[in-house]
This record gives sequence, C-alpha cells and structure tokens, in this order.
Amino acid sequence: MRPTIAIVASLLNLIGYVPYIRHIFSGKVRPHRVTWGIWMVLTAVVSVNQIVNGGGYSSMFFVSTTLLVTIVFVLSFKFGVGGASTLDQFCLMAAALLLIYWVTARDTRFSTLLALCIDTIAVIPTLHKTYKRPETESYPQWVLAGIAGLLTLFTVETLDWALLIYPAYVFVANGMIVATKFVRERAPAMPN
Repeated sequence: MRPTIAIVASLLNLIGYVPYIRHIFSGKVRPHRVTWGIWMVLTAVVSVNQIVNGGGYSSMFFVSTTLLVTIVFVLSFKFGVGGASTLDQFCLMAAALLLIYWVTARDTRFSTLLALCIDTIAVIPTLHKTYKRPETESYPQWVLAGIAGLLTLFTVETLDWALLIYPAYVFVANGMIVATKFVRERAPAMPN
C-alpha cells in the first residue's frame, strides 16, 4: 500500500506542476525567485536526509519535488519576480546563514528542524507576494502539492517525528498559500 500512496503523491505533485509551469510561460504565474531558489537547495538536501533517515517510499515525493522546484527556479530568472526588496534580502540572508549551519550539523534530526526553519523563511516572500498580488499564483500546484505532502505522511515506514514533520509541514505551508490567495481574491482591492 505504501508504494502505491508514494506513487500517487508523486504523481499529484507532478500534475500540479504541469499547469504551474505552463502558467509561468503564459505570464499568469510569477514565481518568486528567492522562495524557489532557497527551495531548490533545501529540497535537494531534504531528499538526502529522507533517504539517510530511512524515509523509504516517502523519499520519492522529495526527490521528484527537487527536480520540479529546480525547473521553476530556473524559469523564475526570466519569468519571475523578487530578489531586490529588503524582505527578500533578509529572507535570503537568514536562509543562507541557517543553511551554512545546517550543512555543518551532524545530527540529521536537528538538521530536519533547521530545514523546517529555512523552508519557513523561504515561503515568506511567496506568501507576501500572494497577499499583495494573488493573481500571480494559481491553485492547482499548491493544492496538489499540499495533498501530496499529506499523502506522503502515510508512506513513512517508521513512525518517527523526523520523517513525519516535513511532509506535514509541506501540507500546512501549501495550505497557507492557497488560503492567502483565496482570501485576498475575495477581499476588497487594496489601495496603492
């Protein structure tokens, strides 16, 4: 059952990225460079952590996500936004400092907590952008990636917080972006 759930989670994640990438090319979606750049590095290391910690089938989601996030990050150079604001620079600097500390951490459990902190910092620019300009994001990628994160919880072979916390976080973080977009689209227009 776990292999099937892992495959479904990875496919849902992939399916969500297909329209997202298409919307990037059409100009509807404007990925935030800082967020996706940090995520590219982070998902690669989290994938390794999942494998090293015995994540088993749950690792499939993170490995596939690394490839997809890298594609979006590369596209963000031409089609994305962000990178120059004070908030962007602060998030980038904070994430870089934590990343340096993270790389030197010998305890994979502690490094999992550091990864969550880095990911939380990375999501801030996209949440801010989505709050200000909800039309620059689309629902399918965030909804399906969140569902995939939730499903990934059921693929973890060992009930260990170090393996469960990141998929749970993926579900929550994606849900926050969806909720922000949903609420802002229904709110009165913000004055400039």
